Amino acid sequence: MAGIGSFFKAIMGICETRPLGQDLWSIEGGKVVVQKPESIPKGGAAYLQGKGLNQPLLIVHTDDDQYLSFANVCPHGKRKIDPVAGERRLRCCSVNHSQFDYDGKPLSGPAKEPLKRQQVELASGKLVVTV
Repeated sequence: MAGIGSFFKAIMGICETRPLGQDLWSIEGGKVVVQKPESIPKGGAAYLQGKGLNQPLLIVHTDDDQYLSFANVCPHGKRKIDPVAGERRLRCCSVNHSQFDYDGKPLSGPAKEPLKRQQVELASGKLVVTV
């Protein structure tokens, strides 16, 4: 039955990645500041939207403890993106499942354009993303 649920999620464009709580991030001077980066589990991700962002962001906390940020929109179908568990890849939450490497480069599926990636740095215990 899980396969059927996954199929319907793909049709509806529903990802597994959950939003980061609105109280855990802010926009300051054209940069997104995540107050507690550790709230994004290692090997996981969170998305940010609202608060004046031009487009939603996906922040990935890699297994090797790096943080990456991407525009959370597939260049092909405009659906959200999820990390692929246990792999260094991202996948579109659609039936076509375009896949991308951590540089944003398309690997498979119909997407031909790369994901937009933002600069990320850790400063004073906070994660700062240039948008």
